[in-house]
Amino acid sequence: MRGYGTTLFHLAAVRRGGRYGTDVHFYSVAVLALPRSFPDTVASVGTLVHGLRMDPLPPRAGAPVHVPAGRKPRMIACSVDVSFAELIFTERVLRMTADAKMGWRLHGDRMIGWIKERKPYERVVELAEAMADVVGELPA
Repeated sequence: MRGYGTTLFHLAAVRRGGRYGTDVHFYSVAVLALPRSFPDTVASVGTLVHGLRMDPLPPRAGAPVHVPAGRKPRMIACSVDVSFAELIFTERVLRMTADAKMGWRLHGDRMIGWIKERKPYERVVELAEAMADVVGELPA
């Protein structure tokens, strides 16, 4: 995908002990191999993770930032590096994330993106393309 090694798959996130005993949430996922590592960072449309009852935060990231308050759709964003967060969480990146109805996470030299439910191949490819657009906005 645009020069990035790409992996596409479906994922079932299982949460035991919920209201109904076991909750299963399905996602379509894309992973892009990036040319270098970035600080652990996450951005997601809030509705993607609401049912999990937890935010998809990087380890040691501290509290999530719901940016900005009152934004529609609600967005969750967090990074282990505050200065990197200030560079990446621009209005343009947040809008691209919201328009694609996706969540994404930078983890080392990988970008992991997800959308709700098991989608057809073409829609998962669109997810990977939207992720590549976000990668284009990352600081050099």
